[in-house]
Amino acid sequence: MKRSPALSALSTIILLALMVSGASAKTTWVSVKDLAGADDVCLELDGRQFNYTALGSSDAATCVIHGQRRLKILSRYIYAEGDLDRVPYTIIVTLDGREVLRKGYSAKALEGGQVCGDGNRVGTLRKDYLSIPQGRHELSIRAESEGDGIVATRIFRQVKTQKERWVPFAPEGYESLRQLQFESGNQSTYYHFDATTPLTMNVNGPTTLRVRTRLDFDHTMNGSQTYALEVMIDGEVYRTFHFDSDKLSTAIYLESPDLLPGNRRELRVSVPRGMHTIEIRCVRPEACGVAAMIHIPKSDLER
Repeated sequence: MKRSPALSALSTIILLALMVSGASAKTTWVSVKDLAGADDVCLELDGRQFNYTALGSSDAATCVIHGQRRLKILSRYIYAEGDLDRVPYTIIVTLDGREVLRKGYSAKALEGGQVCGDGNRVGTLRKDYLSIPQGRHELSIRAESEGDGIVATRIFRQVKTQKERWVPFAPEGYESLRQLQFESGNQSTYYHFDATTPLTMNVNGPTTLRVRTRLDFDHTMNGSQTYALEVMIDGEVYRTFHFDSDKLSTAIYLESPDLLPGNRRELRVSVPRGMHTIEIRCVRPEACGVAAMIHIPKSDLER
């Protein structure tokens, strides 16, 4: 049966609405910190420290979870002195007294992992997911192992948050203002800087700056070019970013037709709490010019 034009239009509107609503939210994972009935254990992994919960075969860790949501369950085996390199263990999860997950793993010692302070070996990460139905539920998790060590876990709950909206941010200092025009006719405003005149701005943190950059090319330059941007916060080097870029021949700078922009390369700057002066300078090649577009989360401007 052929659908009417009005029905087809309505279907299209509904589909677009669903696409927009789906794009307006993002999924993040938040640590479940209120596990009861078990002790915490500190693990050092590649130089960073993380707090895990130690599980026993009889003493389970428990918490209250509100659904509907997903849980992510991470686990690692903590080796005892006499354990072999591979140790089987099992994670057992109950929800409201009913077993909903029983899964076996084989631990393998992780290079660069140990228990904080005592140096005991730590196993590689194992991961599983669990769907929690609607309502309030009591969750219990325990572990059984064939070794003399213990199993450590971290639990995360899925949280959907509104997708962050980024808005343009204007710096206080720059060499010149440029309008980039594409073949389509669309235009974008960029702030140009170089080795002697950096990009400078005062930013109130905590926030994140998203800086999209384009290296200057003249018409005779061919192939890929490398450049380096040094970011400073309050006069101290935050990080030096290194990029490769190719000439973009489908756009021009209206103010500088003798130059062509490079492909867009992006860097991000995490700004700590308080007011800070951010400076971005091109440090390589020696005579480089770069155009930048800066964005900041809208919510950080409104607080």
